[in-house]
Amino acid sequence: MTHTLQEHPLWRGLDRSSRRMLEAMAQTVACSDVPALVGMAQEAVVLGWSANGQALVFDASQPPAGAAARGWLVPCAALRVLVQDQDACRHYLECALAGSGVTGAPVDSHSTDTAPSLGLRAAVGWLLALGLPVLAMVILGDRSDTLAQWLRFLSAISAGLCVWVLGLAPPFVGALLSLLLMMAGNHLPLGQALAGFTSGSFFLLLGMFGISVAIQRSGLMQRLLGVLLRRLPHTSRVLQSCLVLVGVVMTLFIPSTSGRLQLVAPMVKVLAQPGNSTALAFAALSGSTLFSTAFLLGNPANFIVLGILPEHWQPHVNWLTWFQCAVVYTLVLGVLLALDVVWGSGRAQCQDAPAVAEKPAPLPGISSAEVVTAVALACLTLGVALGNVHHIETAWLALFVLLLLMATGVLPLNQLHSDIHWPILIYLVCTVGFARGFTHMGIQDWIVAHVGQLEQLLREAQVYFLLLLGAVVVLLRMVLPAVVCITTLCAVLLPLADAHGMHPLVVGFVVLTASEVWFFPHQSTDYLLFRESLGMPENQGAGMLKRNARIQACRMAALAVSIPYWHHLGYLR
Repeated sequence: MTHTLQEHPLWRGLDRSSRRMLEAMAQTVACSDVPALVGMAQEAVVLGWSANGQALVFDASQPPAGAAARGWLVPCAALRVLVQDQDACRHYLECALAGSGVTGAPVDSHSTDTAPSLGLRAAVGWLLALGLPVLAMVILGDRSDTLAQWLRFLSAISAGLCVWVLGLAPPFVGALLSLLLMMAGNHLPLGQALAGFTSGSFFLLLGMFGISVAIQRSGLMQRLLGVLLRRLPHTSRVLQSCLVLVGVVMTLFIPSTSGRLQLVAPMVKVLAQPGNSTALAFAALSGSTLFSTAFLLGNPANFIVLGILPEHWQPHVNWLTWFQCAVVYTLVLGVLLALDVVWGSGRAQCQDAPAVAEKPAPLPGISSAEVVTAVALACLTLGVALGNVHHIETAWLALFVLLLLMATGVLPLNQLHSDIHWPILIYLVCTVGFARGFTHMGIQDWIVAHVGQLEQLLREAQVYFLLLLGAVVVLLRMVLPAVVCITTLCAVLLPLADAHGMHPLVVGFVVLTASEVWFFPHQSTDYLLFRESLGMPENQGAGMLKRNARIQACRMAALAVSIPYWHHLGYLR
């Protein structure tokens, strides 16, 4: 009996989107030809079957004697990225590679997890994170003056910074710790601390996360991408332009950069040929990442800034207002990226040579999940377009669409638990609490009265202030995570900008965009995961980094060009 890839237990444990990516990456190999198999890939995994019908997962360099005649070769790094967010499949793969093979379906691995060891660095980090706030409470006692409030606030923030900078726990844990310490030490009221749960930005992000999960899981996006690529000439320039446009369009409604890259990575692998693979990978990466701050729904960090905005500004900032602020940046960066695609790699490769020679496989029939998801997206788009008629906030429209997807079974409850990025939602709630605490404790007024030189810049040289701010954020990102820079700087600077006649959204947009600028691989986990999923060799990675440095400089130039436009809108004085 001949088994298929679709019968393999690992396949059955994957979600629908991951299955399609695995199918695109898998290469049929002859397991019996050991020398050819070993020479084909030293860092690859083979999914196959034993002679008696047992499922096997083994290292390509060490094929077992009992393997069947045929198997499917998958790059090990790409497969690990594919299962990293699916605990049962990840545990199954680890067990299979550790032993000689595994049968049955992937099972939940929570019961087998072992507690991580606490090293010296982690012990010192937690001692600082918890010790500084306790020391501040003991020394300050019952004092309630402004200086005491300041010191308690700084000790609470320092606890979160210790967790963030030293990597003691995920960022939302540090944010929760800081918020709890503010409630305990600064007596921040519960209503102020948890104001994020009542903000529209929280529910909007929740709804959009659910919608993006449905788009990816239903297979609708893969179908649209497949149809688009079938109707275009398969030349390198056209394919690069297509990948850029696909990334930009996905940025409109998928608020996860890694999710967008997860969708385009299989396309790059299928379309890549010798001479154009680096260019296609760069186009896909650029289209999916460069415009994440230009659209409100393109990046979860955008909602952090939206939550920190002063309360009287929040009702006036929606997706249209956000894009109005970013329109010049988007146009300038789009033109520069188009020039880079057209001329940047023209001398390095033959772009008009056919990129794909094979006849594409027929698309599967459209499923009911795809139909429901398409209808839900149409409802959301129509609702947003008619916002001036019905006056319903976008957040509630997104929640309605989320409920529609759940009621029809397109988004089951287990996917709601596992696929929505709950940590960033918790982090968003905490940052809103920081901003409310900042105002409640009088720290904002104290800063306004004592900023000195910074106040003079905000009042008399706002253009110079924005240029300096962008440069400082880029330098800070060399050593600090983006979310730390965004939260800390926006909590301090947005109230100051508002007090001195500058639109706080402009400051938030500059901080957001500058924090997304990266030149070295360690600054972008999205790039690292994307490179691994493609199995990109070092020489191609170096070529991508050179082009990336050029386009990141263009990003900062687009920010600078936007300043006169902001002045024209009255956002600056």
